[in-house]
Amino acid sequence: MKNATLGKCLVSLSAGIIVSGFFGGVLAPGAAASGYEFDGIGARAIARGGAVIADAGDWTGIYWNPAGLVAAGEKQAGLELRAGKQYTKDGDSFSVPGADFDKTRASSGFVIGSLGTVVPLNGRSAIAAGVYTPLLQGSDFKDTNPANLVATSLDYKGSVILGVANVSYAGKVTDDLSVGLGANAIYASLNSESEITWGAALPGMGTQKNKSAAHGTGVEGIGGLTYRINDSWTAGAVLRSGAKIVLKGDERAYLTNGLLSEKSDFTYPVHHPATSGLGVAWQASKDLKVTCDIAQAWWKGFSSRMTYDTPGILLGNRANAYHWFNSVKFRLGAIKRLDDKTEVMGGYAFDTWAIDKHSVDFSTAIDVPMHRISAAVSRTWSPIEATLGALAGSGRRTSSGVDYSVRGWYVMSEIKYRF
Repeated sequence: MKNATLGKCLVSLSAGIIVSGFFGGVLAPGAAASGYEFDGIGARAIARGGAVIADAGDWTGIYWNPAGLVAAGEKQAGLELRAGKQYTKDGDSFSVPGADFDKTRASSGFVIGSLGTVVPLNGRSAIAAGVYTPLLQGSDFKDTNPANLVATSLDYKGSVILGVANVSYAGKVTDDLSVGLGANAIYASLNSESEITWGAALPGMGTQKNKSAAHGTGVEGIGGLTYRINDSWTAGAVLRSGAKIVLKGDERAYLTNGLLSEKSDFTYPVHHPATSGLGVAWQASKDLKVTCDIAQAWWKGFSSRMTYDTPGILLGNRANAYHWFNSVKFRLGAIKRLDDKTEVMGGYAFDTWAIDKHSVDFSTAIDVPMHRISAAVSRTWSPIEATLGALAGSGRRTSSGVDYSVRGWYVMSEIKYRF
């Protein structure tokens, strides 16, 4: 087979493997859009469906709405952890050009968390800081199909970390209007390894191995406001600027029989999307509050472009092939005080998909419209408040005759210390 034809197959495979190095396996129910937009931070907030844009009055305001930090009232620090599992189905499996595999289901576990603190400066302002991990995931796909003429086996492992550090300030403009501003420093890292055994259509090619690692940083701004309409109603709004994170790293690809061996640095610009949201909070009674939010992630324009410093047959440059859509998320939540020390809360969230039908699969992400339900209970032992909750979600879509689905769950806990 001519090198040009071989190169086309290998470049296409390498492209899919690199992309899944950043996105594969990150579809825990803790990530959305449907695959990517973060559920947020704080077990109390997530248990309310994340509908807290107008009611983020504690340390979690660093994520939900920095304007809410001014309502914290006292110094506090919080720590949240969640752990769970997700299950995905791609009816078309992981596709290598000319050699589809049979494995259509995958699963992975995850543990992520967040922590932060808020310090009131006086009765009208506050500062806060915190860190959280929107993505801390791994993926593992392994399958064989001896009947394939192009490729008979594929073994892929990848991991991705996305970490955010925030500093924020909030202040009251009037007794009813509060504003907040913050800055997010973003760190992204990916690692992937793959091994593919070529079949009879590529005689003498044997086994190809790829190994890559990359990292990058970016900065985005976040701003928000809350307005107390009256004693029963509060409105809120939040906007994040998004960021361009240019991942830089290196990759090595070679055939184990010694026919080809390549190594190159590469760049992969990642569009961390801007997001916006509006919310309202209704104090229905002394002990019951109901909240509702609508948020959007501006994914349109996300790129799959990759550029190698020294491209070759195994490592080839790739033009953007994505045509993603902006996604919308609807959130509804409620919190009920049972007594001076105990609260219960519940919520529902629905978000639309972002990945176009030509790009959704195991090599990018299984992106589907998702439904999520959540609940938690909080108990206070002054100065400590503890929350324990859970979330479950599922969704499916059919694109070009192929069925895709995601389902999963996690348990979450939060400890808040007032001092």
